[in-house]
Amino acid sequence: MEWKVLIFLYVCTRMIHDRVIKPLYPLCVLAVLLWTACTHADYSRRMAEADRVMDLYPDSALRLLQDISPSDLEEGDRMRHRLLTVEAECRNDIFTADDSLMETLTDYFRQVKNSVMLARVYYNWGMLYGGRQRYDAALVAYKQAIAPAVQAKDWHLLGRVYGNMGYLLQNNGLDVQADSLYHQAERMARLSGDTLLWAETLHRQAIYQMGQGERGYPKAERLLRLSYDMLEDNHRAGVALSFSYLYSHMEMGEKALYYAKEAVRLRQQDTLQLFRAYVVLGDVFYKAAQYDSARYYFLQGMHSEALEVKIGACIRLAAIARKLDDWKQVAYYQEQERLYKDAYNEQKQREQIVLAQQEQAHQQEQAQMKRLILICLAAISVLAVCIVLLLGWRIRERKRRCRQMDVLMKYWWQEHQVLLSAEPSAPEPEVLLLPPPSMEPEEQPAFDFDNLSACLQETEPYAKAKRILAHYKSYADYEEHFTVEDQDRLLHCIDLYTDGFIARLKKKASLSESDLRFCGLHLLEWSTQEIAVLLEKDRSGVYKRQKRILHHCFPEAGGEKLEKVLKSIK
Repeated sequence: MEWKVLIFLYVCTRMIHDRVIKPLYPLCVLAVLLWTACTHADYSRRMAEADRVMDLYPDSALRLLQDISPSDLEEGDRMRHRLLTVEAECRNDIFTADDSLMETLTDYFRQVKNSVMLARVYYNWGMLYGGRQRYDAALVAYKQAIAPAVQAKDWHLLGRVYGNMGYLLQNNGLDVQADSLYHQAERMARLSGDTLLWAETLHRQAIYQMGQGERGYPKAERLLRLSYDMLEDNHRAGVALSFSYLYSHMEMGEKALYYAKEAVRLRQQDTLQLFRAYVVLGDVFYKAAQYDSARYYFLQGMHSEALEVKIGACIRLAAIARKLDDWKQVAYYQEQERLYKDAYNEQKQREQIVLAQQEQAHQQEQAQMKRLILICLAAISVLAVCIVLLLGWRIRERKRRCRQMDVLMKYWWQEHQVLLSAEPSAPEPEVLLLPPPSMEPEEQPAFDFDNLSACLQETEPYAKAKRILAHYKSYADYEEHFTVEDQDRLLHCIDLYTDGFIARLKKKASLSESDLRFCGLHLLEWSTQEIAVLLEKDRSGVYKRQKRILHHCFPEAGGEKLEKVLKSIK
C-alpha cells in the first residue's frame, strides 16, 4: 500500500509542477488519506469476518485471509493476520507453519501483553504439533495456553483447548483422563454459550462410552442424541456416522442404515468424508447380508484419495467375493489391499522422515541457541570478573591513598605542635565535646511481610510456584517441578526485597541451606499443604520439619508457629 501512495503523490507533484492541478492539491491529499483509511478499515473488517466464521467455515475463513496482503498491514494487524492464517490452515488440515513463526508471534503478543492472542498462539501451536503427530509437544503447548486463557476469561478458547487435549489423550489410549478433560470442555462450552463446542464435546464423550463396550452403549446413545439435536444439518454428518457405528454394534440394522444414509446425504459437499460415509453405509448393508448394495457403496469408497478408506473397502469387497465364491475377485482385492497397505506404510514412513528432519532442525536451532547463550554468559562472566578486579583495585588504591594521607597528617600535626610550643601560651578556648557516636549498629527495622507476596509477583520463581499450586488439584501429573534451584532463586529474591533478612536469619539461627529454603516458603504465608506440594512431600513431613526447626533453632518460641517466629526476627 505504501508504494501505491508514493506513486500517487509523485504523479500529483509532477502535475502541480506543470501547473495543471495546483488548485486541487488539497483535494488530492484528502483523497489519498480517505483511500488509505478505507483500505485499512476493509482489511480489519475482513479479518474480523474470518475470525467470526473460523469455527463453522474454516475454508471460507482461509480464503478471506488469503485475499489480504500482509505487507499492507501495520505491525499489530500483520501479527493478527499471521495468527489467524495459521489457525485457518490447521482447521483445514494444513500444517506448514514453522516454529520460528510461532515463536515470533509468541514474543510479540507477550510483549504487548495481549493474553487473548497469546493463548491462541499456544492453542494453534498445539494444533500444529498434533497435525505433525508430535503429541507430547502438542500437550505441552495446550497446557501453556491454559494460563493466558484463564487470565483473559476466554472460556470459548479454554473449552477448545480442553477438548483437543482430551482428543489427543483418547487417541493415545488414555480414555479416563480424556473423559475428565471432555467434562471440563463441556463446562467451558456452557459458560461461553458455544453450542458447537458443546455438541462436539458431547460427541467425543459418546465415542468414549462406545469404547467401553455394551455397558456404555445406552449413555453413548443419549449423548449422541443430545449432540445431534444441538447441531445444524451441515455439522450433523459426523454424529450420524457415530450413530451408524453404534447401532451396527447394537445389531439395530434399520437405525444403522438410516443414519449411514443420513451421513452420506450430509457429506455431499465434503468429498473426503463422503467416501468414508460410503464405506460405513456399505458396512451396514454387508452386515444385513445385502451384498449387492454393500458392494456398490464399497466401490464408491474406492474413489477416495485416502489410502486407509481404500484399504477398508478392499477388505470388505474381498469378504463379499468370498461369500459369493468368486475367488478371482478375492485374489484381486487382496492384491489391491496389499498394494494400498504398502503405499500407506510408505506414506507414513515419508511423514516420519519429514517429522524427524523437522525435529532435527529444531534441535539444531536449540543447540545453536544454547551455544549462543553460553557464549553470552561467558562474556558476561568475564566482564563481571573484570569489573570485580577493577573495583578491588580502586578500593586498594583508595586505602593506599588514605594511608598516605594519615602519614602526612601525623607529620603535619607534629610540625604544628612544634610551632605551638615556640609561641607564648594563651588560654585555650572552651571546647564543647560531643559524646562519641555509638559504635553499635542500628537495629534493623522489621520488614512488612504482608506486602512480600505482592513484591514478588513479577519474579520468575514465584510465578512458577503459583503455576504449580494452581494446577496441582486438577493435574496430578503436572510437568513442572519446584526444584532446588528454583527455591534458591526465590530465597535470593526474598533476601533482596527484605534488605538482607535471609542473611540475618542464617547468622542468628545457624540454619542449613535446606532449612533456609524451607523457612523462606513459610515467609510467603503458604499453607502446609501448598508447601508440601512444592517440596513434593507429604504434610506430616512438613509438620515434623517445622517442629524440628523450632525446637533446635528457636527454643524460646514456645508454642508459636514457625512463620510468626520468623517474622519477629529483626
